[in-house]
Amino acid sequence: SQIYIACQNGRVDQALSLGFLLCWIAGDLTNFVGCYLTNQLPIQIVTAIFYVNMDIIMISQFVYYKLKNQKMTKCKVFQ
Repeated sequence: SQIYIACQNGRVDQALSLGFLLCWIAGDLTNFVGCYLTNQLPIQIVTAIFYVNMDIIMISQFVYYKLKNQKMTKCKVFQ
């Protein structure tokens, strides 16, 4: 739901920090590696993969809106 709301208002770059997102994906990546190396149940591995994919989407969204909002700010300054 957070991804959907962020798409609606376009303010992801103001709501979250890149450092927070990088720490989040680092935690989810270590969770996935741990699940894989310790031969956890398939549902646990699938869940870990799902979380990593959601993190990648959130980071992509953050970068997209950060660049988009910077361009809009530059356009407003030059008008």
